[in-house]
Amino acid sequence: MKNGISSQGLSHIVLISVIASTIAGFFAGGISFSYLSDQSSGVSKGGQVSQVDISQEESAVTSLVQEVSPSVVSISISKEIAVGGLSPFDIFRGNDGRIETREREVGGGTGFVVSDNGLIMTNRHVVSDQDATYTVVFNDGERIEGEVVSLHPTQDLALIKVDKSGLTPLTFAESDDLLVGQTVVAIGNALTEFENTVSRGVVSGLRRSIVASDQAGNSEELSNIIQTDAAINPGNSGGPLLDINGRVIGVNVATARGAQSIGFAVPSNTAMRMIDDVLEFGEVKVAYLGVRYQMVQPRSTLSEELGLESGAFISASDGPAVLAGSPASEADIRGGDVLLSIDDEELNMRNTLAEIISQYRPGDTVTIELSRDGQNRTVNVQLGERP
Repeated sequence: MKNGISSQGLSHIVLISVIASTIAGFFAGGISFSYLSDQSSGVSKGGQVSQVDISQEESAVTSLVQEVSPSVVSISISKEIAVGGLSPFDIFRGNDGRIETREREVGGGTGFVVSDNGLIMTNRHVVSDQDATYTVVFNDGERIEGEVVSLHPTQDLALIKVDKSGLTPLTFAESDDLLVGQTVVAIGNALTEFENTVSRGVVSGLRRSIVASDQAGNSEELSNIIQTDAAINPGNSGGPLLDINGRVIGVNVATARGAQSIGFAVPSNTAMRMIDDVLEFGEVKVAYLGVRYQMVQPRSTLSEELGLESGAFISASDGPAVLAGSPASEADIRGGDVLLSIDDEELNMRNTLAEIISQYRPGDTVTIELSRDGQNRTVNVQLGERP
């Protein structure tokens, strides 16, 4: 399972999908994709492509939607909004200067049940406003206020809790087993108006790196992301991306700005790990090395200066490259070093330092090969927990 924040793909600006509001600037987006089963496609002995059994696939999709929909919820975002102001005549009307406020719905997103006692997964950007109120709306119309339990520190994932038992959690599948071209289905609260809207498409790409941003100017780097061509609708953020068997393979997170049919989802393996951490520790545990770095891009100026085509160059322009007291400092990793591999896994633009470190748990010991002054050496590092 690989995930993490990557510096690759800074040119791929994408829009975090939460519905825009005058107060919070929320936008919502979602994604979907779908999977052609081995029984519905293939190649015959004569080399001719066999016909796809469309009716079989459609029957599978409609069945999974009926089964999964009760576990997909809408998330309503509300805030206290000023409904009036002072006028020059208010002083004569006895107005004491207070501005009246009322709670208004300012945005929305999607979530899905991951435990029978009310744990709901969604995107971090959907529920990150501490001044907002979040109401979970179930498929049958029941509305229950949700409490934010955990926000992932490096991934756009969150868990909220509602006071309700006897729920049916969705089943997860291994995202490491995904194939490009696989058919999948997304279900979400389209436009925060049409609950449990269904769309379908294919996996367009794997292990993408993007910079996600919202209308408020906030941005973050996401790596190891699933790309899909499924229809994207505002409001789908945090909804499940499902395979043809109705298993979660991703969490819808973003859509590409200025493009058609390009959406993204956080892999299911990352989501499962978060759930396990929260259930066991009450919070997400993220491994920590303690360096600031720049990935070496082939044929770049940095690559020519270092004489290397890949690696993580330990450097920083506005502070220490190696944080004092960090695991890297304890292992004598220095600014100017180039980390080449971790446990024999090469560091490159598609396999960044953050992504590889995210595979490990705090306390794990890793072997790092690095280049210093043109000489290669190996160090063992016990990873810490991200502060």
